[in-house]
Amino acid sequence: MSDTEGVANPQQGVSRAMLPDFREVFEVSPRPLLLIAADDRLTMVAVNKAHAAAFGTTQEALTGRGILEVFPPDPSPDIAAFIEAIRTSLRRVIETRQPDQMGTRRTPLRGSDGRPVERYVTATNAPILGPDGVVTHVVIAVLDVTGEVLERRSEEARTLLMREVDHRARNALTVVQSFVRLTRAESMDEFRRIMDGRVAALARAQTSLAARRWEGAGLGDVIEAELSAMSATGRFSVTGPRVVLGPERVQAMSMAIHELATNAGKYGALSTGGGTLSVNWTRDAGGRLNLVWLEDGGPAVIAPSRQGFGSRLIGRLARQLGGDIVYEWRPSGLRAEMNLDLGRGPMGAPPAESDAPA
Repeated sequence: MSDTEGVANPQQGVSRAMLPDFREVFEVSPRPLLLIAADDRLTMVAVNKAHAAAFGTTQEALTGRGILEVFPPDPSPDIAAFIEAIRTSLRRVIETRQPDQMGTRRTPLRGSDGRPVERYVTATNAPILGPDGVVTHVVIAVLDVTGEVLERRSEEARTLLMREVDHRARNALTVVQSFVRLTRAESMDEFRRIMDGRVAALARAQTSLAARRWEGAGLGDVIEAELSAMSATGRFSVTGPRVVLGPERVQAMSMAIHELATNAGKYGALSTGGGTLSVNWTRDAGGRLNLVWLEDGGPAVIAPSRQGFGSRLIGRLARQLGGDIVYEWRPSGLRAEMNLDLGRGPMGAPPAESDAPA
């Protein structure tokens, strides 16, 4: 008795009556399928329901038409690239008589409301050979990979976000370290008070950025947040056109306003009950920003004999914002004017050691 005796042939006992009509298999397949004739038009001779539904059309609208005839005569660059990818792949299948896997592409589809729908598909194109070995038809099996593409994109976005968070955390720690190194105070209590204020200002800048998903923050919002933390709302006014600071400039502006407000609260208009402060700005056609800080009603002020770390810090922050600051020590109160080019200037550098007071 041979080794194969008694082993059933898998095809034995399977009659033709037991096999379904493969046209029905094609029709009910959950995967979008097309049967293309290998003629000059690449005629769609059969379209299953899944394919018609996936592309927002009907079987009747596609059957009998050339696969490239369903696209507009003057396609956009994206659609033109999609058409060329289909043509190239089908030609390759017919010439090589081998299956061809198309790359993932954004599909030009529109939803029921007529708006573009973001969908990504790939397709496997496989040849059907006649008795003479010539390709007579091509089966196109489409696979919707939108979920995978969006998941990959989401993962990439998460990775970029984590890198950004890491970068900003390191930057914030570097700034805090510079504050610790360079801040001068006559007592430990005063040192703690100054450091608490500067770190809190840094935290408010981060909060403003987080509120806009790290896309920046409104100039007015940044200024009001700082002043509200330092004084009663009725003591100051903030006016100016809507200006959105880029994320790399929010921290510098927040810290500059904090230092000015600290000085006003210690020596200037905010140190007495009757003093007031106004902050206003304008922006010219070229994008330059002119910001005026004006104190009134406080004690008489005079120009300091030397610059402390706070003043040096404000000057450096102004340079980071692409400009400078000019002080006018009026008897009625300080007037400071910043002329900034928000499109220029080095950003992100912490205060240098050389900025420390002599």
